Amino acid sequence: MENNEHIPCVELKKLVKRFPETVAVENVSLKVKQGEVFSLLGPSGCGKTTTLRIIAGLETADEGEVLIDGQVVNKIPPYRRNCNLVFQNLALFPHMTVEENIAYGLERRKTPKTEIKEKIGKMLDLMHLAGMEKRYPAQISGGQKQRIALARSLVLEPKILLLDEPLASLDRKIRKELQVELRRIQKELGITFFYVTHDQRVALAISDTIAVMRAGRLEQIAPPDEIYDTPRTKFIADFMGATNIFSGRAALKGDREVRLESDEGLVIFAFNHKNIPVEKITGISVHPERIHVLAGDSKSRADNSFKGKIVEMVYQGDFVETKILLLNVENSRSIIVHLNTKLSQKSQFSIGKVVLVQWDKENSNILQD
Repeated sequence: MENNEHIPCVELKKLVKRFPETVAVENVSLKVKQGEVFSLLGPSGCGKTTTLRIIAGLETADEGEVLIDGQVVNKIPPYRRNCNLVFQNLALFPHMTVEENIAYGLERRKTPKTEIKEKIGKMLDLMHLAGMEKRYPAQISGGQKQRIALARSLVLEPKILLLDEPLASLDRKIRKELQVELRRIQKELGITFFYVTHDQRVALAISDTIAVMRAGRLEQIAPPDEIYDTPRTKFIADFMGATNIFSGRAALKGDREVRLESDEGLVIFAFNHKNIPVEKITGISVHPERIHVLAGDSKSRADNSFKGKIVEMVYQGDFVETKILLLNVENSRSIIVHLNTKLSQKSQFSIGKVVLVQWDKENSNILQD
């Protein structure tokens, strides 16, 4: 089929995969655009790797269709699907050198030796591995092994590269460096990446689109900023770090404003930008870094202003994770705030201090089931 940027690179239609003890993938439908980084994000056991393996042809769907470039590939074997998979354990051949590992797939395809040499050279340059071609996997670092695994797959010029938690085993510094490298490589080559991960930070850093998965189902598909700023459900809000989640009953106040009476007796206001029916609203979330902390004697008539007492402070480098017990509420309730390190030192906030917490209505995110 002729390449058409309007045809999804990958499309899943009502995909179902059952195992004896569970339904691993339940009615999953999604579209991956040509040339984008699409991340499937969720906790362990949610079905994301099974979904990846179905796309690769390593698992068979019980129901639904897998399309690559508009063609149904359910009955097409893995080696004919024009997609390659980079495993979490990398699966490099320890007895082969770097260049032999990269050349393996090309040799299986009986590619001419001169062409193999040229392609290996380009991959080594792209991966910043020039000069290491004669080394063995045991002689190089974890980050360099990741680059070899990527090169071995990308040298075959697949339509889509499937990545199963490839950075999970690396330490934080190397993982951060390779996030940047992955994005650079993807942009240079223009190959579609389908990336499976449980790491929210990685998904936010590298993705054009994120699909959040829970217990075999997709909960939200959106750009990274939307997934982070306006998570649709309580599960996504919690998973993405909006640790302040208030459940309760909502009522409309004007055309776009929502008044939520929380289970603890708090009255919280939010803007209903997406016109969600009020009967579907089950709560509000707010990120810790979006909350302001003022001195306890401060006066405020602004919405979402509450008195509290600092009960815990944990230094996290660029911010201090601060737990504040709200005062004058029906039930015990605390919230988490991220104080800027310099601001927290300047204002001399400390455990036991009474403070005023406040956030804008724009930073209250409406949740639904």
